Amino acid sequence: MQINESNSPELGHAPKHNKPSARLTIWGILLALVIGVITGTVGTVLHLNSFWTGSFGIPWGVAVALVVAGLAQWWIGLRTANIIAPGLTGIAQYATLAVFSTMTRGDIFTVPITAETWQFVPHLVIANLAWHIGLIVLTMIIVVLLNRTLRRTRDQLTASDTQSHPAVRA
Repeated sequence: MQINESNSPELGHAPKHNKPSARLTIWGILLALVIGVITGTVGTVLHLNSFWTGSFGIPWGVAVALVVAGLAQWWIGLRTANIIAPGLTGIAQYATLAVFSTMTRGDIFTVPITAETWQFVPHLVIANLAWHIGLIVLTMIIVVLLNRTLRRTRDQLTASDTQSHPAVRA
C-alpha cells in the first residue's frame, strides 16, 4: 500500500471535499419568499393585459407574467442549489395572487368566470385561468427541471473531482 499525504497516519484523515450543502439557509428561505412576493405582485398586475385587434384580444400579459414567475423560480433554485427554494417562491407567488384576488374590491386583478365574460372578453377569462393554474403547473415543472439540473451538475462535479484529485487516484 502506498502512503501519501492524504492517508498518512501522522496527518490524520484526508480533508473532506468542500461540497455545497444541500440545506437551505434561513437567508435562502427569506430570499425565496421575498422574490416570490415581488414577482407574484408583478405577475398578478400584468396577467390581464391584452392587445385588442378589433374583435378579439390577445392576452400578452399572462405570457409575460408566467415568464417572470418562471425565471424567478429558476434563478432562486440555482442561487440556493436547492429544489425547495423554487417551491417556496411559487407558494409565495400564489399566496400573493390569492391576497390580491380576495382583498381588493371589484374585479381589478381577476375576471369572474360567467357566461357574460366568456361571451364578451373570453381572452381575459383564459388569461385569468392560465395565471391561476399556470402558476401551480409552472412551479412543479421548475422543481422537476431544477432537480435534474442540480443532480447532473453534482454528478459532473463528483466525476471531475475523482479524476483530477491526486489523492483519489492513488
